[in-house]
Amino acid sequence: PPPALPYFVRRSRMHNVPVYRDLTHGNRKMTVIRKIEGDIWALEGELKAFLGRRAGREPLTQVNELTGTLRIKGYFDGEVKAWLLEKGF
Repeated sequence: PPPALPYFVRRSRMHNVPVYRDLTHGNRKMTVIRKIEGDIWALEGELKAFLGRRAGREPLTQVNELTGTLRIKGYFDGEVKAWLLEKGF
């Protein structure tokens, strides 16, 4: 059963957690979370607090409500995947 949270992260077609690394302009490192449903702003707040404790400062984020995508500046794909799996996604 899905966790009782205001947001849900749907798995990809191959049943993986949809967290990806993205490299643009040759050196801009981003972590992208796709397939977010529900309150994407609640997910962003919890994730910023979690990564802020891990990295020592809150990373910059970009929320796209229409596509259900959250972009985080820096490579945090391992931490985000582990956090989502711990939450029950």
